[in-house]
Amino acid sequence: MKRLVVSILFSALLLSPLAGWAANNSDDWRNLSPKEKDKVLRNYQRWQHLPPEDKEHLREEWDRWQRLPQDRRERLKRRYEERERRDNR
Repeated sequence: MKRLVVSILFSALLLSPLAGWAANNSDDWRNLSPKEKDKVLRNYQRWQHLPPEDKEHLREEWDRWQRLPQDRRERLKRRYEERERRDNR
């Protein structure tokens, strides 16, 4: 279960900037900070270099994440953020 949650969160974090940017047109690109733009570009470059089977796996994980109820996603995000804060101390 832990591996699934980490995999889903990683997928979401990896793909969410790309999905959001593509869905909302390039006007949003102008509104991103340089740090956010750098993150999107890094994620895109990582995505371009992944083998096809890894891309497919991440797409499946992203679809699974998108199908989760909103409250479940929010709880998982909070748990992930709490762990990140705890691990970065």
